[in-house]
Amino acid sequence: MLAIIQLITGAIQLFLGRKIFWLMVGIMGFLIGLFLTFYLLDWPVWLRLLAGLGVGMVFSVLAVFIQKPMAAIFGFFAFGLAIATLAHLWGAIEYSPLYWIIFVSAGLVGVILVFALFDWALIIGTSLSGAGAVVTALESLARFPKNGLLPVLIFLILLAIGIVYQAKYLSPRLTES
Repeated sequence: MLAIIQLITGAIQLFLGRKIFWLMVGIMGFLIGLFLTFYLLDWPVWLRLLAGLGVGMVFSVLAVFIQKPMAAIFGFFAFGLAIATLAHLWGAIEYSPLYWIIFVSAGLVGVILVFALFDWALIIGTSLSGAGAVVTALESLARFPKNGLLPVLIFLILLAIGIVYQAKYLSPRLTES
């Protein structure tokens, strides 16, 4: 059930991320809420989903009113989680000190990119996040190995597809810079 939700939200992020930014921030909030309740609390699945929805709704509303700070939070988690997921696919032990160093470092790069190149950071961030979510869901659904070349290739292909697809819809002014 959770893998299917993750697959759907990942696909939405890949293709529509920049266009529906407030929803992407909400999806990120949902995934953060889901992650925190899954790993930190022993709650039933329905309560985890409810907590994720609550965090997601708060993030979405805040994204409408305070766009840049919420974009920075989104950038931190999108870049951090995606690059940490990629590191895990290459063999980094999940939740090890190296994993968290990669997560925080990539997250900080995401924040900087949001403030420097807002639209491109959203495109890259939503594509990274979407590719990571889809690959993680496919690991559960298709039961392919959690690390190695296959999930990395799928991640990179999805990342490229998401960036190219979303970049097609940038205004000419933004694609020239």
